[in-house]
Amino acid sequence: MDLQVRVPAWATHWISDHTDMHRRPQRVDATRVPRFTLHLSDDVRFEYAFLDGDQRVRADPERGATGSNPWYPEVTEVRGPAYRPHPLADPPAPAAAWPMARHRIPSRAFGEVRRVLVASPPEVHGPLPVVVMHDGVAYARLARAADVLAELVRRDHACPAHLVFVESPDRRREYAWDERHVHFVHDEVRPWVAEHHRTGAGWWAMGASLGGLAAATLALHAPDDWSGVIAQAGAFLGTPDDRRHHGTDASWLADRLETGAGATLRWVLEVGTLDWLVGANRRVRDALDAFGADLRYRERSVGHNWGAWRDGLPDALAAALRPSGECGCAGALTTGDRVAAR
Repeated sequence: MDLQVRVPAWATHWISDHTDMHRRPQRVDATRVPRFTLHLSDDVRFEYAFLDGDQRVRADPERGATGSNPWYPEVTEVRGPAYRPHPLADPPAPAAAWPMARHRIPSRAFGEVRRVLVASPPEVHGPLPVVVMHDGVAYARLARAADVLAELVRRDHACPAHLVFVESPDRRREYAWDERHVHFVHDEVRPWVAEHHRTGAGWWAMGASLGGLAAATLALHAPDDWSGVIAQAGAFLGTPDDRRHHGTDASWLADRLETGAGATLRWVLEVGTLDWLVGANRRVRDALDAFGADLRYRERSVGHNWGAWRDGLPDALAAALRPSGECGCAGALTTGDRVAAR
């Protein structure tokens, strides 16, 4: 599909999923280029907006603020004629809602008390796996992860698990190779959850964008303690010495994986073909493939936004938490579960 976009007279920059919104804006001038055309696939989901002279994010005035981005309420979303949201992206309310417990965990790593949410099935009959979700508030509220998993369990598409939602007041710093965050989750959150909940052998680290990088960093820190990584549009660019996630080809994660690190873990990865991170995710995919890692990789015609990740969440959880006799979810994926776009 072709989408014609008229540049507002007040606009100074165009921002979109291609640019990580305002972090790499592209200059526009309606007096020179009054309109431009985007060539998009029919099954696309894409968000964009403009910056005005005050650098305020504003939606396309001709289409309105139709996006669902928690950090950018004034964005315009484009859905192609063949785009279909996942049927569980907006799941039905479960007959018995999973209790959501709010806890305050003193952290030596950060020198302060941190809030953690834990959602568990209302009836726990035995040890369950655990999924630690970065950007927990967005996953808990916007993506409704507990309701999604509850419906997957009801349909026998996934086994139940404890969902642990962690949040950062400074995600750009703490999720990018911050040893304090690694020690907080691994040495403080994990033991606390294991003490207060019946946990099994399966521990998954999960996140979107920088949260995906944080999840991978955790798992590589102690691969024997984690079952695997679930990353949606993982921000796999940059290194601890060069913390750029734009304008660089360097990838600390890919470098590590290309030595065989992480090959014993299970990986569930997805990224959008309109995401500026697709190249880095493909390099990570290829590194894991080279060492025969247990990998489920998927690309969709989407950008870098929470609407896209919400749509991808049901399949990602189902791929990780495959039903098994003991609900340990540690069994290998079959060949049929590998989805890759080469």
